[in-house]
Order: sequence, then C-alpha cells, then structure tokens
Amino acid sequence: MSQSAHSDVPRVTHNSSGNVPSVALLSANTFPSDMGEGIGLYDCWRVVKRYRRLIFALLATALFLTFVVVLLVTPNFVATSTLLIEPEPPQVLDVRELISESGGTDANDYYKTMYDLLKSRDLAASVIRDLNLENTELLGAGEPRGLLGHLESLYGRLLSMFSPPPVVVVGPQTAGVGASAIDAYLARLKIEPQLGTRLVKVSFKAPDPELAARITNTHIRHYIQQGLNLRSESRRAAVDFLENQLVQIKQRVQQSEAALNNYRHQKGIVSFDVEGKYKVPEARMMDLTRSLTEVETRRITAEAQMEQVKAGDYDSLPQVVSNPTITSLKPQVRRLQAEYANLSTAFNSQYPKLAELKAELFEANSSLTTEIAGVAKSIERDYRSAVDQEKKLRAEIDDEKERDLALNDASLQDAVLSREVETNRDLYKNVLARMQQIQVGEQAPVTNVSVVDRAVPPPFPSTPKKLTDLTISGLFALVCGIFLAFLFNQLDNRLKTGEEVEKYLYLPNLALAPDFAKLHQKTSVQRHLEGVRRLLLGSAEGGSNGSNGYVHPPARGDVYRSIRTAIQFSRAGSPPNKILVTSAIEGEGKTWTAVHVASVFAQTGAKTLLIDADLRRAQCHETLSLENELGLSEVLVGQLEAEEAIRHLADRKLYLLSAGSQVPNPAELLTSSRMLEILTSLSQEYQYIFIDSAPLMYASDTIGIATMVDGVVLVAGFDTPKQDVKRAAERLSLAGANILGVVLNRVDFREPEHRQYSRYYFSYERGAGTPPR
Repeated sequence: MSQSAHSDVPRVTHNSSGNVPSVALLSANTFPSDMGEGIGLYDCWRVVKRYRRLIFALLATALFLTFVVVLLVTPNFVATSTLLIEPEPPQVLDVRELISESGGTDANDYYKTMYDLLKSRDLAASVIRDLNLENTELLGAGEPRGLLGHLESLYGRLLSMFSPPPVVVVGPQTAGVGASAIDAYLARLKIEPQLGTRLVKVSFKAPDPELAARITNTHIRHYIQQGLNLRSESRRAAVDFLENQLVQIKQRVQQSEAALNNYRHQKGIVSFDVEGKYKVPEARMMDLTRSLTEVETRRITAEAQMEQVKAGDYDSLPQVVSNPTITSLKPQVRRLQAEYANLSTAFNSQYPKLAELKAELFEANSSLTTEIAGVAKSIERDYRSAVDQEKKLRAEIDDEKERDLALNDASLQDAVLSREVETNRDLYKNVLARMQQIQVGEQAPVTNVSVVDRAVPPPFPSTPKKLTDLTISGLFALVCGIFLAFLFNQLDNRLKTGEEVEKYLYLPNLALAPDFAKLHQKTSVQRHLEGVRRLLLGSAEGGSNGSNGYVHPPARGDVYRSIRTAIQFSRAGSPPNKILVTSAIEGEGKTWTAVHVASVFAQTGAKTLLIDADLRRAQCHETLSLENELGLSEVLVGQLEAEEAIRHLADRKLYLLSAGSQVPNPAELLTSSRMLEILTSLSQEYQYIFIDSAPLMYASDTIGIATMVDGVVLVAGFDTPKQDVKRAAERLSLAGANILGVVLNRVDFREPEHRQYSRYYFSYERGAGTPPR
C-alpha cells in the first residue's frame, strides 16, 4: 500500500451545510484474489513440521500394526519350476500330427490356452488326489492357525453369506474333490509366462518347503501326462474316423471306374489323346477364319466403292483412275469444252466450226460415260461375289464349331470321369497310409513340454518379507500423513504467520502478538515434570508464572514496542499523527492492541491520546480499569468540549477520551463533520492520537473515520477466517484509507511455526525482563 492518499478511490467528504458525509465512488483496484507466490519448499517443510505429530502418529501406528501382522503371519515357501512349451511336439515319423498342437492359430492364443490348461480344475483335482491333499490343513480342511487364520476364515464365511455360490462344472477328473479344496489349491498356484520366450514358471506356495517342491513337480508331471492323454485320445478318434472313411472311399473308387467304362462304351471311345485331339479341327478352323477375313476385306472394299458410285464420286475410284480409256478421254473432254466455250463467246450456234466442236464434245462425253458405267457394273459384280463367299464361309465355320463342341463335350466328360477315378484312388492310398502312420505313432508317445528346471525346496520363506513390508507400510503411512497434513492445512482457514498475512493481503505485517493466556499453559506431562523438579530440589516456588495467563510487562511490552517502531517508520518524513485501530469482526483484540500501543507511545514521552470511538461496545475504559463517564458521544452532540471530556492517566503521557453515553445514531455522529473538526483540533495538541473503532464488518462508521485519519492499523485474530480479514482490508482500500499494516493478534506460540517466539518469551520472563542474547 502506498502511504500517500489515493486519487482513484472513494473519499469521504463533508459538505458545509450538514453533518452527513458523502462518498465519492471512484474506480479502485481491488485486492488480488490469489495467494501471490506459489508454495515453495520452505512452505512445504513448515506444513510438515506443523502436523508432524499427526504424521509421526500414523507412521508409528502403521509400523506397529505391520510388525504385529508380520509376527502373526505363517511363513510361506514358494517352490518354482521352469517349463519349455514348444508349439509342436517332436516328429518321430516324417509326418505331421493329424491335429497339431497350435491348431494353425495365432501363437499368442495357443500359449494362452496352454497357460489356462496349467490352471485347469481337472489338473488341480488330479494332483490333490495323487498327493491326498484334500483333507490337509494346507487346503483349509483343518483348523486355521493363528489369529490371521481365524480372521481369514471369518471373512470367508461372511463373504459367502452375501455372495452367490460359484458355478462349478464337475468333470470326470474333479469328481470326488471338493470345490473349496480346488479353489484353495489354485489360489496357491502361480503361473508366470516369461515374455519373449517359450518358458513358463510354475510356482506353488506352502508352509513346508519340501511339500511346496513336491506339489510343484507333481503338478508338472500331471500336466505333461494330461497332454499325452489328450493326444492319445485324438489319435484314437482319428483312427476310428479314417477306418470309416476308407470303406466309403473304396466304394467311391469302384463306382467312378464303372461310370468311366460305361461312358466310353456309349461314345465308342477306345483311347483319347488329350494332347493331340485338337490339332486337325484347329487347323481347319484357322484356314476358314483366314479365308473369311480375306472375303470380308473384299466385301468391305467393294461396299465402299459402291457407296462412291451411288454418290456419283467416280474420279476417286481406283478402277477409274487406273482405266487408260477414261484417263485419255478426260483431257479430251476438257479440251473440247474449253474450245467450245471460247468460240461460243465470239460466234453464234450457227457457226460451222462451233457445230463440229459440239458434236465432238458429245461423242467424247458419251464414250466417257459408257466407260465409267462399265467400271460401276464391275464393282457391283465384285461386291455381290464377296457377299456370297462370306455367307458360305460363315456357314462352314458354324458347322465346324458344332463339330468341335461335340468333340469337346465328349473329351471333357471323359476327362472328368478319368480324374474322378484317379482322385478316389489317390485319396484311398493317402488315407490308408495316414491311418497306418497314426497307428505306428501311438507306440512312440511324445510331448511338446520339457522340464528345464525342477522345483527344489526353497531355503528361505517368500512371505512375509519383514523388512520390505515394514518399509512399504512406513512409506505408505508417511505419504498418507503428509497428504493429510496438506489437506488439513488447506482446510485451515486462518492467517497463521506473518508471511501469510503479506502474501494473502498484500499488506505489511506489523507484529505477531501472542495469546498470553496460552503462552504459559503447561501440558499434563510438563506439570508432572515440574512437580518432580520441585520435589527433588525442595523448591516451594509459587505459580506467579503459572497458568494464570499473565507474564511480566517487559515481555508483553516488547510486542507493542515493535508495533510502535513499525508505525513510526511507516511513512517517510514524519510518522502518522491520527491512527485508527480496528478489526474485521469482534473478539480479535483491537481494543487491547489500541490501549497497549498507545501506552508504549506514551512511554516515549510523546503526548498520546486514546479515543474510544466504539460507541456501541466501548471497552477502553474497562481495559484501563476506569469508569465510562462523559466522553466522545457528549462531545459530538455538543454537550461538552473535548478538553472537558479527556482524562489524564496518572504518571503517564497517556490521555483517554472514552466513548461516553450510548446514543441511538452512532454512525451519523462518527462520520459527521463535527468528528472531523474534533480530530483536526486535537491533532494540534497531541503528538499521537489512537482511535479504537467498531469492527469493520459490523459498522459503517469505521469506514468514515478511516478517511479522517493518517493511517489504519488492522488487527486480525489468529482464529479469524482470512476471507473476513481480506474483505475488511478491501473495504478500507476502496474508501481510500491508508492501511499501515496488520497486527496478527492472539497467536498461539505453541504452534511449531511460532516455537522460536515461545522460547524467546519464556526466556524473557525467566530473565526478569532482560532479553536473551
């Protein structure tokens, strides 16, 4: 906050005609809503230190409970064996299994199937029967051992009461073994596939290391035997199936051979050369096709020439161009036409020469027309001849196609029957050979599972791991404790330190005033130790410094002397003259602070006036053990002058203007121009004036007084919600008041963050007012 008056915030001004102040509502910067800087390492350490008892209690409780559980838990030993599972078993013969192990599916699905088989209930039941484990304590048949065993049994019974019974499919292998025994067995069994390899670890947990190893090895042996039994059953089923198929295939061979012979008899086929039967028909078809192409070419050419003849376009016909008669007649006609045209322009038609030329021209044209007509007839004859030949060739080609199709039908049907005979013969041979191979393979059983490492009795138990369990429990409790510490710290809605005051309110912290009533309260342990000390030393010391809540004045006065120093140096040049002491809500110790701060100012020899402006609940006179006689209210209404109501305290430079009688309109009186005149007049006589006013959140007159003074000291109780203090500071800031700082009052110095202050005040008291060095 700047020490100078703000020009952009509301100010209380007084008009000349009345006592009611007016407020100029101008723009003002409100307080930031955040906490300022982020939480640092020191802040985290301070939170942990504050709630260290909670953290240590959780840590100690967790370690103790874990230690008890570790002592009560029965040790368990884990025996482990390693298996190698191949996708296919080794091939004894040069054949593959009728049904392969992987089944042609994805490798991941195959291995998942193998792992599920390792945990199958049938396999577990066979091991339980082999080792006679069903009636042993290992699978829950006997009485539970120890406290944890009883608790687990009770938990299982309670859980079964509220959950439906599991659906268990009883197979031929599980018959005779209880479902609970199988469940208990599978709960102790552990299958661990080794990623990226074909290895899998099989482990079993039991209280006896020898028993754990024996069960693990037995489980693997039964698993391998189970695989052999499954393959043997599949082979027997395959042999039975193939025997039935051989009978049917043999009948199909006989039927297909008979059908082929009957067909050849019907078609008169003795032997069919599949490779050479198409050579003659293909050659004839190629000749006919080639002749048809040539005739089509002739017909198309003649047809085009016929179109030219019909259009009268004779000059471009090849026959016309190549005809020598036509070639010689065309120049003659053109020459005669030219001569006739020249003479006809000079002479009339009766001219003899012109008549001769006309006769010659007619004869030449007639000859040319006759020749061209002959060419046209020749073209028409060629066209008709080509059309006739094309029709004949197409008819021959169609006949040839019918003959070829008939031949194809006969050969295809013969080939189909022949292939069916060969297929049935090959199928019969293959099925017979496969059945014989499977029968031979049954005599040499093989498996795709190999034991890499057999289980041996473990030398040390796997659970409980005492050090690990204690470490994990301690770390978990420590994390929970720290989490709860930060949670409680966030839920703690108080201003606990001066640093929080400055970060949250953006105002200077003038001082931390302790709760003197709590400062010397002793715990029960401290009181017992004090009694022992007195008994041993024979001391009869009284309780002058006991739990009455009071300490020697030097310790208390040092707090308010620090406030005095902060106020004196709060403004450059001269310190503020008129100082308002207020708080957000009641019960924060503003009156106590105002009285003691005024007292320490008076101790310097400065003439100091204390004004009790809380006309509703005046308390300054009670703090000073005086009567509330005539005071400020009488001065404001004009019954007295200020000098008549001010009382001088003996042997001090401190003067008091008490509140006086209660009035019905304290807000109007305290914000009137009369109040401003009184303060202005008294500031000329007194070096310091301290005003104790009503709480900001309860009365509006405090805002008016705040605009009449040089500075405001805001007192915040240690238990006051920080939002209330912030709203009070915002109201002062909006009114343009000069907030000198905040006094965090009634601080419990027994809190960890204030422990150094507590030691200071204790030592100060023991030193009879001499501060420790």
